[in-house]
Amino acid sequence: MLYTGLDTSWRFRDISMKFVIPIENQFHWNTVPRNKDLKLQVDHHCNAPSRKLLVDWKGDCFVCGCELWLPISVGKITDFVRLEDVWASPTAQALQQSIDNRTFDNCAVTRCGVMHYDMVETEYTISINIDESCNLHCPSCRKDAVMITSGDKYEEKLAWVNHLVDMLEQFEQPCRIIMSGNGDPLASSIMRPLLHRYKPREKQWIKLFTNGLLLRKQLTDNPVTAHIDEYLISIDAGSADVYEQVRLGGRWEQLMDNFIFLKENTSKPDGSSHNVALTMVMQKNNYRDMKNFCELCLYFGFIGSITKLEDWGTWHDFSEHDVLDPDNPEHIAAAEFLRETYEKYSFHIFFSSGLQQFLGVDQQVNPTDNHTTIKG
Repeated sequence: MLYTGLDTSWRFRDISMKFVIPIENQFHWNTVPRNKDLKLQVDHHCNAPSRKLLVDWKGDCFVCGCELWLPISVGKITDFVRLEDVWASPTAQALQQSIDNRTFDNCAVTRCGVMHYDMVETEYTISINIDESCNLHCPSCRKDAVMITSGDKYEEKLAWVNHLVDMLEQFEQPCRIIMSGNGDPLASSIMRPLLHRYKPREKQWIKLFTNGLLLRKQLTDNPVTAHIDEYLISIDAGSADVYEQVRLGGRWEQLMDNFIFLKENTSKPDGSSHNVALTMVMQKNNYRDMKNFCELCLYFGFIGSITKLEDWGTWHDFSEHDVLDPDNPEHIAAAEFLRETYEKYSFHIFFSSGLQQFLGVDQQVNPTDNHTTIKG
């Protein structure tokens, strides 16, 4: 049954409703500390549950930039006729109330950044993570290669994407569309039609998450590129040897060719490309390559971001790869590499809140912004 809005006066009488946490999200619900247990005082504000929508690979809707931070589903995307109905739903309004009264009961406040700064968005953000298909199969992100090209699952996901396109084309508010945090939209047979069919409104902008290998092939002469104002490219390395070890299926030479394409098409008069950001997730197999990563960002004039490794359940022994774990045998060396890299490059490279907490340094504003987590 489609949800078309309701009287919301109930929210001020009862916010103790039972929430739906999908089975696939219960691992993070149970393992990542929530403020209902931490009971930390949060002096900053967040309006994500009234401004953000993340649609995941199951069609579940989350009103946060990352389902790890707030893994409570407000419904399926097909439950709603309009985007406005998502934020007016009973669950979304209960989550909004939890933040309005500063309890943040269900939030992972030590992960998202709200302990350090206000997370207030002036525009709406729609994250489309419907398809996990990717031309790479990186161990930090997935156990096996995923590429959905036919069958019932393909048809179902394609229907979700088409429904979202219709919702977006009816949505009159300024918004940013993010695609996608768990796959590559340029490699996906499900997401690619969106890039070719979708006709963004004047104030609708796209933040494209990609591994960067298909930029030239898919975006050359594509009208939608006029609405892509941010590129976030996960590479997890700064050299060919490390890249091809951690980004399984990727070729460094092909990546560099696509960076040249981006440089040619996004450079500003001063030669910089402030709307292109490269990302690296620090882990056992790449932490010694962090300085090379930073130099690569400087060479192309791209923004850079290094983040802490998250446990997505893809490794049998996560602690073996998490070099910031004090019990990891490479912890001391990794900590020293991180500190040296931060001291030399923090003027240009963003280090995530988790890394800054580890280093004991002041929080920066993330130049890649939008407080969105990407797997990989």
